[in-house]
Amino acid sequence: MARWALWTFLCSFAGTLAGGCGYVRSVAIRDLMAEVAQTTLRHDDVDLVMEALPTYLLLMDNLIEADPGNAELLRAAAEGYFSYAILVETANPSRAAVLYLRAKGYGTAALIARRPAVADLLVGPFPQFENIAQHLHGSDVPFVFWAASTWGAWIAAHPDSMGALADLPRVMVLMEWVLDRDESFRHGSAHVFLGVYHAALPPILGGDPRRAQAHFEAALAMTDGQDLMVYVQMARFYARQIFDRDLYVSLLERVLASPVATTLADLTLQNAAAQSLARTMLADVDVYF
Repeated sequence: MARWALWTFLCSFAGTLAGGCGYVRSVAIRDLMAEVAQTTLRHDDVDLVMEALPTYLLLMDNLIEADPGNAELLRAAAEGYFSYAILVETANPSRAAVLYLRAKGYGTAALIARRPAVADLLVGPFPQFENIAQHLHGSDVPFVFWAASTWGAWIAAHPDSMGALADLPRVMVLMEWVLDRDESFRHGSAHVFLGVYHAALPPILGGDPRRAQAHFEAALAMTDGQDLMVYVQMARFYARQIFDRDLYVSLLERVLASPVATTLADLTLQNAAAQSLARTMLADVDVYF
């Protein structure tokens, strides 16, 4: 009953925003999304956030229907669906794949809304796509990052699809652009992405364990080791790729021994999720080694 009341309120609020003055509506939506995102990131109860996120995502869908060209809304929706997919992926990979597809749609739509000139490049021949940087500005980093992250996650959810894997070079171009423009964005998330890429793929497809290690270490340096998810990803991809059981165990044990709440409050939820994943991965250590 409480959840239905919340949903009714949110829909009513969304309808109010959709019918208001364009400028006021834009500011109200931006402020609302920013506040919800910050509050969510600082929460330490993963289960509570997982229960609440679907309502937030449905609200986002509703707002986008009323304002489909709003780049900020589209970017926020991409981030929201991506984050929710990560939380459900371990228990329900098939559902996560569907969520990643929706996130990818919003991520590319956000980038196109931000820079319409890239629309044809995103689906055109790769030699043309490589020139996409000519149409991007430094202020576009959040939009390029989420377009690349959601696209990459969708590819990872379809490892047996040659069509999906064929898109990897495009994702790499975008994420390398983010790294070059602002490697500190979201606490070095581009480094984490590239670390996973170089650790997960065989050398014939561009993988390189040494480069993976360098990217993971760069990301850890940016938060003084406070981002626990970096350790989890390093164990999941790098330690398993080089078949180092001791490193795998030590990285995960470090996650479990570290505090969830740190001086970087926006890592709290992510750190709580990292500890949950670390417990599962430690329980499965004999499966991988």
